[in-house]
Amino acid sequence: MLEAAERIFVSLTGYTGFDRDLSEEILTVVLKCVSAEQQEGCVGQLEAFADASRGRLEDLYGKYGSGGKFADESRCYLTHQPESLVVCERLDTVPMWLAAVWNTELDAELTLERFTNHWRYGLGPS
Repeated sequence: MLEAAERIFVSLTGYTGFDRDLSEEILTVVLKCVSAEQQEGCVGQLEAFADASRGRLEDLYGKYGSGGKFADESRCYLTHQPESLVVCERLDTVPMWLAAVWNTELDAELTLERFTNHWRYGLGPS
């Protein structure tokens, strides 16, 4: 899954300066929001999501990603990370499940909240 996310992320952003260890840590948590039935096809599902959401993803990374007008990695590092694709897909598919797992497993509740606002509403820095 990480390899697919990295490939798609780089194709959308051109950015390769992400933290792979952080990606693995976050994906371990986020993938707990993928049901057993969905696990086999999750790479294909991510690719289909990226294709269908290409414009939104380009807008997200163009505004908040590396080099974007509102880029601030210290306030929302997910826009600089490839696992953000999986987070976006899960936000669109199972937002409450993602929030529950995230808030239990990661000590970064505000990070998910800021990223969710960027993804859903395109809000500037908060």
